[in-house]
Order: sequence, then structure tokens, then C-alpha cells
Amino acid sequence: MIDWPWTEVDTLESQEKWNEAFALLLKHWNENPNDLKTVIRLGFLSWYVLVEEGPLDIKGVDFDGVETVLREVTSYGLTHFSMNEDFLWSFGYMMSLFPDYFGDDDCEQKGKGMLKRAYELCPDEPIYRYTYFGAFPNEDDKLREAIQQVHAVLDDRFQGEGVLSAYFQSVWGSPTVNR
Repeated sequence: MIDWPWTEVDTLESQEKWNEAFALLLKHWNENPNDLKTVIRLGFLSWYVLVEEGPLDIKGVDFDGVETVLREVTSYGLTHFSMNEDFLWSFGYMMSLFPDYFGDDDCEQKGKGMLKRAYELCPDEPIYRYTYFGAFPNEDDKLREAIQQVHAVLDDRFQGEGVLSAYFQSVWGSPTVNR
């Protein structure tokens, strides 16, 4: 998995300076569009702001612009990183949960297919295994086993103070997170 920490972006995100973090990531993406970490962090921040707008009472953000960038970075990623397990996992996760932000009607199934492909590429990675089995009903036994494996690697896989790390630590219940 990618080494997620990015001090400058993490600081802005942890301070809820969404526009500044977004602008910095967008600048990096425009300067180096093939940097996978930038693609994923920009995509995730865009998705997170859109999904959490209501619960976090996010204001002062151009949500239409953020959604446009999310779709652009997704399209770019699908073209350039369609065989990369980190891209497949992160964007597959986002698409399978909230497909409406990605465009066409089949995005949920496309996202699940991406999760499956990430798992096939790296079947021993607990994060990919858990996310893949969690996207499909009737996989409870495999899911229970996978979540135990996720807990064992969660702190190692999601280091840093940015929203991507905090999100997965919170959602998957790391015992060291007090949120």
C-alpha cells in the first residue's frame, strides 16, 4: 500500500482547511498527473468533502467544482492506473459506497468490480480482502476473518493525520483512535 502521510496536506485537512488542501492537491496533480499518491489523495479528499458536507457542516466550498474534479481525477485514474491495486481499491471503495458522485448508473457495480480486481491482484493484503468481501452480501464468515486481519495492520497501513488515514482508522475501529 501507498505511504499515505503528506505533512502539508495532512495539516490543512486536520485543520479543516478544505479549500487550501484541495488547491494544493490540485496544483500537485496538474504539475505531475501520473503521481498515484496525488491522484488518490485528491480523489479521496474530493469524495470525503462531498460525502461529509452535511454531517461535518462544511461550508465555503464549491461543491460542484469539487464533484467535477472528482469525476476528472477518476476518469484519469481509470485510464492510467486501471491495473494498480491501490487505485482500484481506493476508487472502488468510494464508487461502491456513493456511486452518484461518479456519474453513470453502473458506478456501484464498477466500484465493486474494482474492489474485486484489487483483491485478485493482492489477495494477501488484509485491507483489500476486507473491503472486497464487505461489498458483497453472504460473505459474513470471510468478512469476520478479514476484519481481524485489518485490525492487525490498520495503524501501519493508515499513518498520518490526513482525512484518508483518519477516515479508515475511524470507520474500521482502530483501538488507538479516540474519535
